[in-house]
Amino acid sequence: MFQRYLIFAVWAVTARAQTSPAVCDFDTALRHHQAGELAAAAAGYQACIAAQPGRVDARSNLGAVLVKLGRFQDAIGQYEEALKLAAPEVAPNLRFNLALAYYKSFQIPAAAAELETLYATQPRNLNLALLLADCRLRMGEFQEAVNVAAPLEAEHRDDPALNYVLGMALIRSGRVTEGQTRVDRILRRGDSAEGHFLLGSALFSAGNYPAAVKELAQAAAMSPEFPSLQSYLGQALLFTGDADGAAQAFRKELAANPNDFDANFQLASILARRGQARESRELLEHAVQVRPGSKEAAAALANGFHFNAPPTGDPGVPAGAPAPPIGPLTFTGMARPVVLVFGSYTCPKLRSSAGELKRIAAQYHQQVDFRLVYISEAHSAAGAESQWQSTINQQEGIDLPPARNLAEKQEHATLCLRRLELPFAIAVDGMDAAAERAYQAWPSRLYVIGRDGMVAYQTRLGELDFHPGAVEGAIRAMLAKRDSDAHER
Repeated sequence: MFQRYLIFAVWAVTARAQTSPAVCDFDTALRHHQAGELAAAAAGYQACIAAQPGRVDARSNLGAVLVKLGRFQDAIGQYEEALKLAAPEVAPNLRFNLALAYYKSFQIPAAAAELETLYATQPRNLNLALLLADCRLRMGEFQEAVNVAAPLEAEHRDDPALNYVLGMALIRSGRVTEGQTRVDRILRRGDSAEGHFLLGSALFSAGNYPAAVKELAQAAAMSPEFPSLQSYLGQALLFTGDADGAAQAFRKELAANPNDFDANFQLASILARRGQARESRELLEHAVQVRPGSKEAAAALANGFHFNAPPTGDPGVPAGAPAPPIGPLTFTGMARPVVLVFGSYTCPKLRSSAGELKRIAAQYHQQVDFRLVYISEAHSAAGAESQWQSTINQQEGIDLPPARNLAEKQEHATLCLRRLELPFAIAVDGMDAAAERAYQAWPSRLYVIGRDGMVAYQTRLGELDFHPGAVEGAIRAMLAKRDSDAHER
């Protein structure tokens, strides 16, 4: 949200009671405050409070000084005490400052609770509504954010902060087309971090992750500490296979905003897969505290850091269904079970899974047939796939143009096996991408198929989606069933 909407003037009470100058010199404390001499101002206000604990003005101003000093909990304590003593006409200003102290210290649920109390009596207050809607966004309550911001749109249609909050809430709630309307209003005002952030969020929701990375990275270059921006960038990088870049972005977000849910949760998932259990647990526990209603975070914590991959909208051929043919290759009545690995050399998720795939193949190659099914290039700087060039491919200098014919596709498949050192047979999908579509395999996916031609297990590849133990479990279950059937005969 624009900074001018997140920085509010400090409320100061001008009416002061008669005090003894030797004990409480409020005027001098106020002059120090106005001059930016915060330590001296704090000492003066504290002296007044010591002399007269019931002074609301001293507690309120001390709270404002403590916020500027970054001592948010101390400020919150002063505001809470002031609220107990304040007259009804003064209480709303105090409560708003209390909410700001909670917000700036990333205690978002507490800030939202105070803001809701104010919003109930001031629903047309734009700054109040913007701050409350932003809290709801951060808490993952996207429709609630829409409910707060939308009633003000008719009156403030061209307000960029309102368009940002409302656009983001609509996009995150799945109403991308409506959100895009608000994005366009911001973009018409010129180049801005807010515009690129919103556009990147819309592209992310539409599934165009590399294009989202481009927009989000541009927003980060313009405003690197924009709230939640690095968190969104990290999630987009994850979907393009750049887990290292994602982890770096999540850490940047947490350095500025330790209570960002997605940064805590997604970084925990990366670290769990990399064996860094202690830090992963700490992040996951904090994610649960930040968003107690998150079922996915609670389930991951209860299940020993097993993180479910987010739904992609293309679930693939389900277990128990017949495996579609791949050209002339069919799977009914096979001598051995088959593991089909779909992918291309330009897919970072296939490359990151290659080590475990090679290990599994070495263990089971005498009992299971392993095949690479080469499909369309996942990321390329040329052709129709150009928008999908990934950051990690650029870093590693990996690029293949789309195959122009079946012979070139065969060459790409051979190159892929050689570079990744995978001991697999090759099955090249046709230029019509029939198998790719039938298996919903793009950009990469793995299937375990039994001798009966039925899918026994399937998963996407990649550092966070691919669980080697689950693949091995599916293979062992098939082999055990084969041995059992043979024994019965």
